[in-house]
Amino acid sequence: MKTPKLLKRVQEYIDADELKQCKRKDCIKEVLHKLKKKQRLLKDKLAKEKDDKERKHIQKTLDIIYVQRKKGLKALKSLKNS
Repeated sequence: MKTPKLLKRVQEYIDADELKQCKRKDCIKEVLHKLKKKQRLLKDKLAKEKDDKERKHIQKTLDIIYVQRKKGLKALKSLKNS
């Protein structure tokens, strides 16, 4: 293969990687938005709940959502830097 054709192929691979990263960033942003919305709803529900057993369950779910959002934000930040 000639050099221009090889360069064109390399550029296509690079563009494909950038497109995948862009799609992944958008997907992560969407998931983070949904998790934040769910977190807000559960915080409101926790404030209104009086049953201790249910409060513990809601708090456990909130803790899991918090950790997952933190992990997603870290992944998004690493994608932006690369």
